[in-house]
Amino acid sequence: MKILEGQIPHEQIWRALVLLDPGQDPGFIWQFGREVAHANGGEVLAVVIVPSAPDEHMLTVARRTLAEAAGRVTAAETVHTALIGAEDHRQTVASIIQKANIDLLLSEVRPNLPPMEYIPCAVGVLRGGTYSQLNAANNGEAVEVGQELPVPVAGAIDVADPAGATTANHDTPPSPYALGQIGHILAPTSAGPNSAHALTFALPLTPQTRLTALYVVPSHMGANEEALGRARLQQLAKFIDAGDRLDRKLIHADSVTKGIIDEACGPYDLVMIGASRESPFDRALFGDVVGSVVRESQTPVLVVREPNNRFGEVARGVAWRLQGFLPRLQQAERTQVYVRVRRSARPDADFFILITLSAMIAALGLLLNSGAVVIGAMLVAPLMSPMVGVGMATVLGDTRFLRLSLGAVLRGMLLAIAVGALSGLLRLNEPLTAELLARTQPNLLDLGVALFAGLAGAYALTNSDAAAALPGVAISAALVPPLATAGIALSTGHFTESLGALLLFTANFVAIVFASVLVFLTRGFRPTPAQKARQAVRLRTVRVAMVMLVVVTVLLSAFTFRLTQQAALINRIQNVAGATLTEVTGADLVDLQIMNLNDNSLPLELDIVAQSTRTIPFNQVKDLQNAIAVELQPDLAPGREVQLVLTVILVTRLDPVVPPTATPTPTSTETPTPGPTPTVTDTPTPTNAPTNTATAVVETETPAVTETLPPTETPLPTETPTPAPPQAVVLSPYGLNLRAGPSQAAQVLAVIPEGAVVLLLPDRETINNTIWQQVEYEGQVGWVLADLLSPVTP
Repeated sequence: MKILEGQIPHEQIWRALVLLDPGQDPGFIWQFGREVAHANGGEVLAVVIVPSAPDEHMLTVARRTLAEAAGRVTAAETVHTALIGAEDHRQTVASIIQKANIDLLLSEVRPNLPPMEYIPCAVGVLRGGTYSQLNAANNGEAVEVGQELPVPVAGAIDVADPAGATTANHDTPPSPYALGQIGHILAPTSAGPNSAHALTFALPLTPQTRLTALYVVPSHMGANEEALGRARLQQLAKFIDAGDRLDRKLIHADSVTKGIIDEACGPYDLVMIGASRESPFDRALFGDVVGSVVRESQTPVLVVREPNNRFGEVARGVAWRLQGFLPRLQQAERTQVYVRVRRSARPDADFFILITLSAMIAALGLLLNSGAVVIGAMLVAPLMSPMVGVGMATVLGDTRFLRLSLGAVLRGMLLAIAVGALSGLLRLNEPLTAELLARTQPNLLDLGVALFAGLAGAYALTNSDAAAALPGVAISAALVPPLATAGIALSTGHFTESLGALLLFTANFVAIVFASVLVFLTRGFRPTPAQKARQAVRLRTVRVAMVMLVVVTVLLSAFTFRLTQQAALINRIQNVAGATLTEVTGADLVDLQIMNLNDNSLPLELDIVAQSTRTIPFNQVKDLQNAIAVELQPDLAPGREVQLVLTVILVTRLDPVVPPTATPTPTSTETPTPGPTPTVTDTPTPTNAPTNTATAVVETETPAVTETLPPTETPLPTETPTPAPPQAVVLSPYGLNLRAGPSQAAQVLAVIPEGAVVLLLPDRETINNTIWQQVEYEGQVGWVLADLLSPVTP
């Protein structure tokens, strides 16, 4: 490609490219391009492409075409022209679009128009001239639908490639005429993305140009189709923020094609229709509506296709389909949301005070291992608002707002870490609590929580009725506790845990921003088409957000994989310890604490608490340690030792019994019995009283009482006291081995702890100047070193 004359602009501004052929009358396509560019605050670029080595006649004709186009420009318009020599039209057009940052490519139907799939920007392909042109070219007679037109007209146009299957009559000379302003545009629509995009850049033409959106209801359809049409027109108006600038019209016709063609015969200067997305199979069955309108319409038809950007196309398609569930906000509503979010994202004095208090509450709650206190700190934290502000600034491409929100997040983060570090000085040289450790090992589930929290927070901010959900969002996001954890871990020397907490905060931040971007895009926040600089900023920041989300996802995936392996190892250790403990000692596992699991330089320490009905001898404990080490060796690093601490809780187990059935005790009750019955007796007969007779009294002497002596006590045998066996106390601070014989080589039966009392048995031997004493301890008889015993004085 070689620029023969003129220049290609490079400024970031809305720009339309109009392709002209040498000798072509700029006509309607030039007029439309100028008006659309001016309405969108941009400029227009006219380009004529000639062969690389053109002859003088072709250069003269091309220069005349560009001069005629430039001559129709007013002083308020910005126009660039360029004469380019090239052989490959497709590559040349793609290069111009890239260098000049073209937003809309306009061209009449021509054989050398590049295929649409190679054009990244929006495309508008025009067929036909003005209605007055058609009448003049037809000798003043009205043109019937389907009549052969004497102007360059395409035959059957494939809307996916408007250049295909054309039968344009390029030998017909153009009519020189002066076009006035385009007064009325008809936009038939089925409420699809292409129609919406066409109306987006045509909407700024209003109010000077009337814009009518048309929906055709086939006559054989019922009232439901009519209601659907009205709903789609209303949905379309909301999607493009038309307000009162878009007229909506619904008509009935035998077919969609006939309805559009009949309506286009009205007072319209242009029919602007979106390119169809139907497959060839659908067009074969139901007809090609766009192609039929292009062929049969008396009014010039502009077929518009949205930008050919895969990501943008998917995003617009998703946003369009979400309108039924999550409709876009009106302009006034979006303004209110913007003001509210920007005000809450500003880092003022209240912001820093709340960050300080929240971080202090969170730090104390973490140190106290209190989840309720930590939740309270989440409610106080104001970090959610600037994060959502970052998402809104990303969608709008507002660099000033973006710097403001990012600065608030960064300063709040540093302040929370500093407060946490100061709080950590209160408990130096102490292990991290469970609440602290829970925030040092993030995983993919934490990322999912942050994503949904961001969606909920952004939606609540865009919907005043859902504002009550914001406290719950603050709790689920958990932004300040990870920062406080990072500060505490730094001040206490746990640097690895500090990095884990910072990764958790980063994951929450990235997920919330990305989720906010999705919500704001769906709710209709975006730069205007004329704000090219903001569109570029939005594109870059969205890409950065996506890259950061991918990076965080990869890191969390690695953390999740490591945590999964660690959980599997812990489960393996617990199973081995429980099974081996029961097999070797017959005891039951109560609790198991694992220390130094991730540090291969230290022995793996297992602190086991077991229940047993008897004391476990030392030799069985040693066997238990060896058995556990052998079982775990394949799961541990080569050569790693296993250290065991066993605590035995003595219990008494009773056999199950069936409780006896309670037998009720009989209670005595009084039974009434009949009393004695009186008996009838004879009445006594009176008799004479006897006469007193004197009787002689003989006196007798009562013998004296003889005293009886008490029995003599028999003496009892005297009790002889049995001497208690002598006792002694173990003096060794490390315990004392109870051996089976008086020798260092004898088997160790048990370890007698310091301070334990043993019974001294009679046997005592001296071997190699070492005195051995036979003792009894907890039912076991053995030998110990006499020098480590201290007799107990009774």
